[in-house]
Amino acid sequence: MSVLTFFFGIMKIKSNLLVLLFLSLTAILFAQTQMPNSDFEQWTSTSAGNAIPKYWHSYADGDCQLKGIYSWGCGPMLKNHSNRTTGYSGYGCEIYATSLAGNLVNGVITTGQMQFASTDNKSADNYSYTDKDNKVGHNAAMKFTGRPDSVYFWCKFDMKKPSNVAVAKFHLHTNVSYRDLSIHSASTPQKGKIANAFCDIKDQNDKKWHCYKYKFTYYDEQNKVVSSSSRTPSYILVSFSTNKITKGGNNGDKLTIDNIVMIYNKRLSYLKINGEDLPDFNPDILIYDFYCNTGDDFSISAAAQSPHATVKIENPSLTNMRVAKITVIHDDGEQEYFVRFHDDSELQAKK
Repeated sequence: MSVLTFFFGIMKIKSNLLVLLFLSLTAILFAQTQMPNSDFEQWTSTSAGNAIPKYWHSYADGDCQLKGIYSWGCGPMLKNHSNRTTGYSGYGCEIYATSLAGNLVNGVITTGQMQFASTDNKSADNYSYTDKDNKVGHNAAMKFTGRPDSVYFWCKFDMKKPSNVAVAKFHLHTNVSYRDLSIHSASTPQKGKIANAFCDIKDQNDKKWHCYKYKFTYYDEQNKVVSSSSRTPSYILVSFSTNKITKGGNNGDKLTIDNIVMIYNKRLSYLKINGEDLPDFNPDILIYDFYCNTGDDFSISAAAQSPHATVKIENPSLTNMRVAKITVIHDDGEQEYFVRFHDDSELQAKK
């Protein structure tokens, strides 16, 4: 019988991240820069062993193309091997490995459509994919238009062996039916590929929540690694599995996932006045006071840390508030820095 390890995903934004979302509200109205139901608070089914969050998929709604007795091992005949459980905050999604007819079935959840077409677990006919045309009818295609710098998520393990390694895979791609195979690596070429993050999730052997953060790698159309991409994604295909190896791990391995967030770095790498570093510049500090001769001319230069962010500089008008505004613009919104200019005489008066 055919059982695969598909690496499918779950994303999460809980109440403690609402500030981030509200700051980015304007951009989100026009662009999908975070994944829907990424906090697992909405569930299509909560049945024990067969629970599934809204917008996510697993074995039970897989597209089984096997015939005869082989079809018994996939599709509706197979449970999802997942539960709604207590998360890092609110609900989380627990996936677990189990044994079926002598075969180990890894716990899996995905944003895509699973396909079973071969009894060979490593066959290229078995994969998950973005069903952008909804051919199977499960709406297994998640729209996404952001170019995040990194992704982080929370996980908790209950593994039978501390050496077991789970996996998460994030694919950003164009308007194609993009595929995710267990035999694929991050460098595997594929039409429509824009970026990915392949994340090995190692057991900390304490059954506690841990935060994992991984950077996205971007590619050009020739599959060469690039620092940035001008191409805008159409979809994201994400997967989580209890083990990175097909049929790997042990019966009863559990992985609980929560709070998965795309990160858009809107911090400056430097801020200079007349070519000199602004004293005591810190990218996490947004407002500065600069004392000078207000009769002088000033030129401000700055650069963003993220290659996907741009910087807009509004130089100060010394007769109008004497404030310079530096705006870092990313796919999910903006962050503003301010430099307030003061005459040297003000500083002397304070002494």
